[in-house]
Amino acid sequence: LGVKGSGGHRYFGAAKDLPGVKELFARHAAKMTKRKRGDIYKYITPDYYGLRDEEDGVLLELEGNMAVENRKKLKRIQEDFAQLKQDNQSHQKQQNNGKEGGDTDDSSVEDLFLDGLENGVAANEAVPSQEVVAQVLLEKKRKDLLSRFL
Repeated sequence: LGVKGSGGHRYFGAAKDLPGVKELFARHAAKMTKRKRGDIYKYITPDYYGLRDEEDGVLLELEGNMAVENRKKLKRIQEDFAQLKQDNQSHQKQQNNGKEGGDTDDSSVEDLFLDGLENGVAANEAVPSQEVVAQVLLEKKRKDLLSRFL
């Protein structure tokens, strides 16, 4: 076994019991005491857990900037979606004008879900229940079958 401060010498067997070596090991063992949990937590401050991150205002400013950027991005995506939806509806109307007596129901499954997204989704809004999702899927399947056979 090697001990720091022994010049890189290693001591094996009975050599560990020699007078000067025993003291080296005793000193080294005193330094190597195991740290206790309380000692470790004694030096942890609330900064470690992020409890004081908002005091200097830097984080709040960065979060505010990100919120503004996210709102702009959401608005741009909503506008793109509205344009796509409008193009899709005009394309469907052109197709329906070419058919005789086709079903001209303009409401689609996407409208049921996406009409609520016009102003964004707030964190406090309810998520659709399983029953609502099942009804929407059933309606979609019904429309698909009707469009195949009619």
